[in-house]
Amino acid sequence: MFRAPAVLATGLPAEVAEALAGALRESGLELDIEPEDAPLPEPGPSYDVAFYLRDGGRFREVARELALVLGCSLADAASALCATPATVLGAVSQATVDALRARFSPLGVEVDASNPATARYDVFYRGEDAGGLATVRAVLGALGLEVGAPPLVASGLSQAQAAQVWRELAARSLVRVVDQAFLRFDLSLTEAPATPGFAELLVRETGMPEKLVPRVLSRLPVVLHAGLSARELPARVAPLEAAGARVSAQLIVFRSFRLKVEELRDAPAVTELLGSALGLPAAEVRTSLARLPHTFVPPLGDTRARWLVAELRARGVRASLEPA
Repeated sequence: MFRAPAVLATGLPAEVAEALAGALRESGLELDIEPEDAPLPEPGPSYDVAFYLRDGGRFREVARELALVLGCSLADAASALCATPATVLGAVSQATVDALRARFSPLGVEVDASNPATARYDVFYRGEDAGGLATVRAVLGALGLEVGAPPLVASGLSQAQAAQVWRELAARSLVRVVDQAFLRFDLSLTEAPATPGFAELLVRETGMPEKLVPRVLSRLPVVLHAGLSARELPARVAPLEAAGARVSAQLIVFRSFRLKVEELRDAPAVTELLGSALGLPAAEVRTSLARLPHTFVPPLGDTRARWLVAELRARGVRASLEPA
């Protein structure tokens, strides 16, 4: 079904086909009943799909909906959403991509789709020593790839090149190979021009209230746009640089945070939540929450971190994130 249009069944009596189609339509599927000798639908390109959730406060809602779509447990759906990037499905049709966007966009999810046959991939070094880097450089060099400085050691690989790199290096956990379509960035303003029209530009480009502009400009660097895709980034950078500003794009796919809890009300409920989210024993969490403020050691990826802070704040907990 994820590769629609596709034939679900053949050789059915008319009354059985009508009954089956009616039942499936009630579940949200779009179907046609065709004669047995009708031409088969032409196969189209297939896509990998990744989710980006902007509002951490809707994490549970999105996870529940994803579990229904995938037919998996809520825990598995949550894990998929917290992956970096959150590639939730592979080898699906354009019709499935369209259906996912229609279903999840109202929940605040940006659905990125990429055709592996035409995609371009980046290779990031994830090791910690010179020996590992030398191994990676040797593999990339043997493929005729231009090798850069870590963490981004190669860029713009084809699907075949990316697959070869992964086959040779995956077992050593030295690299991550990521589709460029699934990369996300924060865009920060690092230096602002002293021109009268720049404040108006900031309001227009970011939607921030005009009264906040002086405060923002006094606290540089500051993030202007969070979670931009690689496709969106150039259009956001261009007007700022044209006005004389200096900006910086930070890749967020691999960043991690530590959770700092400063004040809370309902300790038992928070203990259960943090124990599950951080993978810590309840006794350890209780001890930590008894001595606030406390920063928990386990690192959190971008989506899990934003969800956890949103959920804690909704429960009246004063919490924040620190770079890991």
